[in-house]
Amino acid sequence: MRIAIVDDEASVRETLQGYIERMSKEKGQEMSVFSFSSGNALLADYAQQYDILIFDIDMPGLNGMDTARKIREKDEQVVILFITNIAQYAINGYEVDAVDYIIKPIGYYDFAMKFQKALRRAAQSRRQTLVIDTVNGPVSLETERILYIEVMAHYLIYHTADREYKVRASMKEQEGTLKKYHFVRCHKSYLINLAHLGGVTASEAQVSNLSIPLGRAYKDSLLNEYMKYLHR
Repeated sequence: MRIAIVDDEASVRETLQGYIERMSKEKGQEMSVFSFSSGNALLADYAQQYDILIFDIDMPGLNGMDTARKIREKDEQVVILFITNIAQYAINGYEVDAVDYIIKPIGYYDFAMKFQKALRRAAQSRRQTLVIDTVNGPVSLETERILYIEVMAHYLIYHTADREYKVRASMKEQEGTLKKYHFVRCHKSYLINLAHLGGVTASEAQVSNLSIPLGRAYKDSLLNEYMKYLHR
């Protein structure tokens, strides 16, 4: 696990690092800790490399909540845990899907309880998250959010329910990468997520109320993989 601590107080960063190192020994789980004195320092080289972010909400300059909002623009999966002097500051944590918040001064057992919750969510996200190198930079994306992938010129378009991501890559390469997440080719230009497959006709696959072309050569393979998926 890679954990980043963001707090303008050096003493708090040192305390939290000590707590995390203690938990690492107690749980027998490797944890790497990185410290930042401001939100801007974290954002300067951010590239979806962390599993958990621990933010102080009330910091000079870019505060923790605003930093978290900027992080969410490029990383939907990293787990966010807030620390604050006043509980009211954490009320808006739902905006950035924060897992919880801790009130200062931070005692070890209160921290351990909240941090274990963050660890559980991070472990779950890790198993189901894909980092794709989009034309706008790396993006961390839950595989279950991807409906289908479409070839367009020399790019792949990842379609979710609310937006698209453009990636320069080959379909063959992505087909191999995504097979373990139950993605199956239904056409030379389309790779679909079986979790969203609603039905198959002679020439189309219904994916989340969308009609995706179904190539004759791919139909039997698609149906076979779908039966395996249903009985897994």
